[in-house]
This record gives sequence, C-alpha cells and structure tokens, in this order.
Amino acid sequence: MKYTIKETRYGLFQSYDEDGNPLTMGLTEEAVSFVTTNIRIPVLRGEWDGETHVAGKAVVDGKL
Repeated sequence: MKYTIKETRYGLFQSYDEDGNPLTMGLTEEAVSFVTTNIRIPVLRGEWDGETHVAGKAVVDGKL
C-alpha cells in the first residue's frame, strides 16, 4: 500500500492512502512514517498480530 505524508496547517504531519483517506497524524514526519508503515498498514491488511487500543471511552461503567 502506498501512502503520502503532508504537513497540516497547524504544523502536524498526516499520512494519507492512495485514495486520500487519512491514516495517521503525528508531531514529526518520521513518527508518522514509522507508525503508518509498521502498524497502520498491517492493521488495515489484517496482518497485525499485536494489540490495538482505542483511546478514550464514551460509556460510563457502573453507578455515579
């Protein structure tokens, strides 16, 4: 899978797939390239054998 990295107007870096869909955003171009190549693309292909995590949770468990 090919991807491109562009700098955003806020100085961050964003990777995009061939169709223009956003993949990963980060502080440096090197970090975005590393995560896109080594984690994001394998996850999309179903080749990732590590853990994935969703940051945050919209559901409150238990009683308040």
